Amino acid sequence: MTLRLHDLEPFAIGGTRRCYVHPDDETRCVKVLRTDRTPQARRAVASGWRRFKGLASFDDQRKETKAYRHLRRRGQLDYTHVPRFYGTVETDQGAGIVTALFRDYDGGYPKNLEELLPLGMTDALEQAISEFKQWLRRELFLTRDLLPHNIIAVAARPARYRLVIVDGIGNSEFIPLSHWFTFCARAKIERKIRKFDYRTRILLPGRPPSREPIPPGGAPHADP
Repeated sequence: MTLRLHDLEPFAIGGTRRCYVHPDDETRCVKVLRTDRTPQARRAVASGWRRFKGLASFDDQRKETKAYRHLRRRGQLDYTHVPRFYGTVETDQGAGIVTALFRDYDGGYPKNLEELLPLGMTDALEQAISEFKQWLRRELFLTRDLLPHNIIAVAARPARYRLVIVDGIGNSEFIPLSHWFTFCARAKIERKIRKFDYRTRILLPGRPPSREPIPPGGAPHADP
């Protein structure tokens, strides 16, 4: 049975996907590709050698599904900071990924770090960031990049946040050494965290990017 999303309004639109409340379960989210961000559309505008890559390398749905399946195989059970995965579903807008949907204590949709940090760092937000980084290290959770706009701050109450990464899940390595060797995973996570720290700092008020040191390993967008 095909899930009908055409008549619904997405509650969020990202760089590649639209996010809808599941029409049969308001506690779940359905993510589908934007029509202008399909693998075919993305490869068509790619430049240089990237235009010769296979379609799969441009498919964020496939990458995320593959990442969740890897988590299941390795026994990833702590979903404190990542949405629980409920599989895929066919929709009238193509293949959809179904995950848990998060709301704040007042029923609203959580803001992401890119929206919150320019307002200033609070004790509650600083604590949430610290807990998130501890979880990444403990769970050896791999991401493509820790981008502030991909991380929401779920407000359990006015002064208590829980960070959840809602996009960029998975390992971007061509040869997945971080899946095979723990020391590679730990090193990769530390690189991601250093660049995440840089990205959060430059979003704070009064902290111009030009005065911030670039973290070891190059510019923050350069790590795969």
